[in-house]
Amino acid sequence: MKIHCLLDANSIIKHYVNLPGSDIINYLFDRSPAAVINISNVQIAEVVSLFYRFQREGIISSDKEREEFKDTFFNDIRVSKVTRYAFVDEHLLDFDVYDKITSTPPPVKKPILTFISKFGGFVKELKDIADTGDAIMLMIMREINFIADGNCYLVTCDGHVLKIAETLKLKVINPENTKINNIPQCLDIRKYRRINSPVLKVICKDCVTKEPLCSTSTLDVCEGGICVRRHSNFTDGRSIEIKLSPISRDNPTVELRGQVIRSNNWSNVIRFVEPMSSDLYSSITNN
Repeated sequence: MKIHCLLDANSIIKHYVNLPGSDIINYLFDRSPAAVINISNVQIAEVVSLFYRFQREGIISSDKEREEFKDTFFNDIRVSKVTRYAFVDEHLLDFDVYDKITSTPPPVKKPILTFISKFGGFVKELKDIADTGDAIMLMIMREINFIADGNCYLVTCDGHVLKIAETLKLKVINPENTKINNIPQCLDIRKYRRINSPVLKVICKDCVTKEPLCSTSTLDVCEGGICVRRHSNFTDGRSIEIKLSPISRDNPTVELRGQVIRSNNWSNVIRFVEPMSSDLYSSITNN
């Protein structure tokens, strides 16, 4: 099942610039089999502004590095790694959000400087008082929350937004104070579905050329993706067609499309384009 995560600018920037909380954001981007990364158009403009701000403050070292971060960010949007959420204009009349923003006091202000060890210096605290962009983001989150029946998360580290989200009964992830082991179970690939998962046969071919790539086997499996034994044909970013079946027989067989998202010396992680249904997952893992 897909879990929609709506990130504010101060969270999504952590995927491109190494900051406190980057480990959580990178996990949602690259490792969670269920997370769908959403951003509003307003947040896109804010992220670009942050690239320039971080250069002024010395966190980004040069024009070249800034442009590389920007190009990567825009490419992630083009390939739908980051999804621009299509907001329904009528929700601008969600007056409950405006009321909560004005009636919810901001938290006590934190120290204005945060030490970033990688750069050997301090970065000024990002904005904390909810503004117009935050109001639109909260309206979008209310819409997602309604459509997804609560199976979604607002990802932010802004204290005022966190307090408002709490009053609106929205689920939140604060990347700056969430530990990897405390990621919501529905977003976590490690602890709940992949323990004692069966070994499955994997046959793969290239999505574009239809060229056979290899036969291998799973190290673990869940509804959102698989981890397989390392093969040189599984280069990061490659789109592949996959056939899964039990090692001892050819049926049942599940056919899916996926993309290689991460590799190391002994394994490749492949995320499915569309997660398996619970019925398919049960049929393939219970044989």
